[in-house]
Amino acid sequence: MSQVEDFYDFESTYYDRIYGVFGQDIALYKALRATPPFLEIFAGTGRIISRFDGGIGLEINPNMLRRSSNSFIKVMGDSRFLPFKKHFNTVIIGLNSLLLVPNEQKRTILKETRRVLQDAGSLFVDVINGFSLRRGTYDISEFNDGETAVTLTMRARRMRDSYQLRYSYNIVSKTRRVVEKTITIYPVTPPELREMLETENFELEGTFGDYDLSPFSKGAEKLIVKARAI
Repeated sequence: MSQVEDFYDFESTYYDRIYGVFGQDIALYKALRATPPFLEIFAGTGRIISRFDGGIGLEINPNMLRRSSNSFIKVMGDSRFLPFKKHFNTVIIGLNSLLLVPNEQKRTILKETRRVLQDAGSLFVDVINGFSLRRGTYDISEFNDGETAVTLTMRARRMRDSYQLRYSYNIVSKTRRVVEKTITIYPVTPPELREMLETENFELEGTFGDYDLSPFSKGAEKLIVKARAI
């Protein structure tokens, strides 16, 4: 089992409760006039795509789809080999998903995305801004459903062209346990992302530094782009 498979097999148990309350990215896509038909790749449990009528979510991890509490059209598949023809007006690659693979595989995914997008269709990409993560502990989320309480924190370690992210799940149920899981991500800088998009026949329409549509700046932690298929 790969590191990514192990990480998401575990996180699928809690994913909807950990991230389900977050909706700022969904509001951003709607504010920027995402139009149907909709596709999200790396859809996970469908937190995003389930908020778009008739949306299709592609996810490679079967447990993320099986344990999802969201309603959307579920397709299991690999984002590098999209099982679709040209059909969509909006494709979403949300919440750092594109960073799960090195840059050459990012290019493959963007090429496939352009293939299935209608001309003038929109692509949304939401990632961290290059190597902007700071030292220390990030408080990610917490929930308590009356039976189980989970507090999730994360620490990032720079490894040349990647980050090693160590997530710590403090889980209290009938007993208390701490589970640590590590995943590697491959950040992309704004110039690198722009070059990738332009190479695959996308034109940048907007670049933002946060979900409130604030303009991107060099010091922004987020890099959110809307690109048009040309």
